[in-house]
Amino acid sequence: MKKLIHIGSLFLLLTGIVSCKEDKQLMYEEDARVYFLKNTTATSRDSIEQSFAFEPSTTLSDTIPLNFRIIGFPKDYDRQIAIQVKDGATAKQGYHFKIDNLFIPANSSEASTALIFFRRPGLKDSVVKADLLIAENEHFKIGYEDHIGNAKVNRVTLKFSITDLLSKPTNWPRLWQNMFGDYSDTKILFLTQQLKYTAWNAAFLYPQDQSNMINKGRIALYEYEKANGPLIDENNNRVIIP
Repeated sequence: MKKLIHIGSLFLLLTGIVSCKEDKQLMYEEDARVYFLKNTTATSRDSIEQSFAFEPSTTLSDTIPLNFRIIGFPKDYDRQIAIQVKDGATAKQGYHFKIDNLFIPANSSEASTALIFFRRPGLKDSVVKADLLIAENEHFKIGYEDHIGNAKVNRVTLKFSITDLLSKPTNWPRLWQNMFGDYSDTKILFLTQQLKYTAWNAAFLYPQDQSNMINKGRIALYEYEKANGPLIDENNNRVIIP
């Protein structure tokens, strides 16, 4: 009988410890947290590459939406989101970029804020970069990192670069090479002007959009050559769209 009592007491003790741990975990999980809202579609970007080189000279700024989501419950008042710039950044906040409307609105679990890039004279021959880090404040703790399949999604950091220097997009071999062939500055400027397209650092394009751009590019090049002869690039090669 004593053994049964001891076993019962031990069971109650262990149950109490587990229950206490679970209560602490629940309390921890109920802390409001905020993170960058990213997914695996074309709008998901762990790194933004902003180039003004493809924009008209009259374009002095560009705005990129930054989306946030919270873990926790909405409140009936606006809550500020804290963002830090990682040490070593060459893009200066307030000069090269700024962030507007950095808060979660009242009665909402999401927010869309504005990351604004500014075209500055020094960007003609340089690239500036920064990492934005979600920080803790009185409203939110830091969100989390996630895995979707084999891909790691960093939801607490966003990297970006800004330049006005014409250069080969980093995704040219993966996306544009199959559409337009070998890269040249002359080719991409021609396509920019003819297609009225500047988002050369896009992560993804639907097949129908790719086909449309290829057809428009070929027609534009045909019309140019009919009027002016072959288009020759900076390497003295004829511009060709396969």
